[in-house]
Amino acid sequence: MNNLYRFIITLIIILSFSISESKAIEILNIQDEFEEFDDTVVNDNNTITKSIKKEDSFDEGFDQENDEFSNSDENGFEESDEFTEFSETDEIEESAPKTNWNRFNWAIGILFATFIAGLFVRHEKTRKLRPLFLLAAVVILGFYRGGPGIISSFQNTVLYAMGVSWKWTATILFIGVIILTYLQGKVFCGWICYLGAIQEFLYIGKIKILQTEKAQKVMRIIRYILLFAIIIQLIISQTIEWSKIGPFKVIFNLYSPNITGYVLLGILLVSSLFIHRPFCKMVCPTGLIFGWITKIPGASILGIDTTTCAGCKTCSTSCQINAITRENKTSKLDNQECIMCGECMSDCNIKSIQPFHKNKEHQSRIVLQGIKKINLKK
Repeated sequence: MNNLYRFIITLIIILSFSISESKAIEILNIQDEFEEFDDTVVNDNNTITKSIKKEDSFDEGFDQENDEFSNSDENGFEESDEFTEFSETDEIEESAPKTNWNRFNWAIGILFATFIAGLFVRHEKTRKLRPLFLLAAVVILGFYRGGPGIISSFQNTVLYAMGVSWKWTATILFIGVIILTYLQGKVFCGWICYLGAIQEFLYIGKIKILQTEKAQKVMRIIRYILLFAIIIQLIISQTIEWSKIGPFKVIFNLYSPNITGYVLLGILLVSSLFIHRPFCKMVCPTGLIFGWITKIPGASILGIDTTTCAGCKTCSTSCQINAITRENKTSKLDNQECIMCGECMSDCNIKSIQPFHKNKEHQSRIVLQGIKKINLKK
């Protein structure tokens, strides 16, 4: 990105921060109004209670003076008892939980945008629109909407499968992205996810660390550990605790309920300057799951044209997410880590790398050694 483009992005993000801040102030004002309302209700209740006590004392005196009248009307009391028994024996049906159609509509809109991105990544001209998709994701889904988050949708899906949560609308986004990942690759991660987009905009790019294939394996192990930790936490507590400490919630809502959120935010911001998408590589549980989808037969992945690949390092140089690593003059493509950004396809001069549906010729892990030395790994 050139300097002008970076300036525009910075300006829009600053404006987004101001929007989020105004929303936060508005929420605080609403809370203050509710507190004042509660105080008024409490005072009114005290007044009503006092008046009721006075009426009770009056009724007690009236009953004492008119014992014969009160005892003579026994049938009236029997009828009231019958109505009382009727109201006690009948069960009152609990109102069914309301469906959050607003979240459902947002999920459908996000899935539609992901589908469009899956079409755009396959054509060189439309691939140039990817920065606009990322910018829109940060502004609209991040600062304006404050979500809905793909990680939250994943956790709600687990709770729904356990029978704990009834929020089926919260599962639509995660399930829909799984389907689109199978059909189009991990386009959501590379084009739509505002969590990855904000990291990508923060990345300086001059200092590169954790680039080797071994580093990718270590980071993947960390993600496995965190994924299973989240699942165990959901099974034990049956609640979503991630929202209390998630650093992205702090970024887009300018607030954290505890100090842990601010600490994680600081780590995220600093690491994003020197590592391309550090959260995606070392933490994100959904990105790991979407990577598993690429191993399913028929899934859409990147492959190479064995008749044209020259075995050069152009693609490995252009791959910022390090799905293509270079060791011993050999490039290796790992579709499990690929986010379908399309940079390698655009930079390849002979257009050898193209999306394919997985088959015997195009496995999820590919060694790029040129035409004569081509070697495919399962």
